[in-house]
Amino acid sequence: MILSADPPADALLIDSRSPAEYAQGHLEGALNVDLSGFRGRLRTEEEFRQLEQALADLIGRLGAGPQRPVVVYDTGLNTRLTKTAFMLALGGLEVYLWPQGWEAQATSQASVQPKEGEPWARLNRQILLTADEILAQPEALLLDVREPHEFATARIPGAKNIPLGAFGPNNAGALGLQAGQTVGVHCRSGARSATAFWLLRQQGVLARNYLGSMLEWEAEADLPVERGS
Repeated sequence: MILSADPPADALLIDSRSPAEYAQGHLEGALNVDLSGFRGRLRTEEEFRQLEQALADLIGRLGAGPQRPVVVYDTGLNTRLTKTAFMLALGGLEVYLWPQGWEAQATSQASVQPKEGEPWARLNRQILLTADEILAQPEALLLDVREPHEFATARIPGAKNIPLGAFGPNNAGALGLQAGQTVGVHCRSGARSATAFWLLRQQGVLARNYLGSMLEWEAEADLPVERGS
């Protein structure tokens, strides 16, 4: 959920900004974590197991868990914020995004050490889309949120191009989408599509993010790619 007011009082705060920005002033008790650079192949059950274990280890190191909500904040609804939040939600946590309204409170410069807990994760497959699911359901709606020139160069067959800039907090209907509808989203690396994912979920659209996106798709010999305009 994208917050428009103060977060839950007991939430674990995650600051996804750069270390330099964090050092200049952050919310009291916030940890500095940026997961936007995650890359990983997800096509076998072993790869899913490894991802779940990696998320469990991370969640344990952060001192997070299923009984405590997590709030991720950053300057605006950028890809650091949205993909970091997506990765934590993928681990099974209750996650909120706070893109604005926190700035005046970010005055702490104290070093924050996490209170580590036990590793824990439950991979949330309902928000994740995989290459093999795309292959198995070619009729399903898949939105490519890259720019038109990227889409023209190489694309997943059947995908529809709607650039990320066209997405807004209240315009799912204008994009031809409805609350309760299931739709896949992807980009190049799963970061821009994480932003589209949260904007659509906020409006009740059951978006699923193809985390591997085109970086994974083009690297796999058995996945078809359309090229040219």
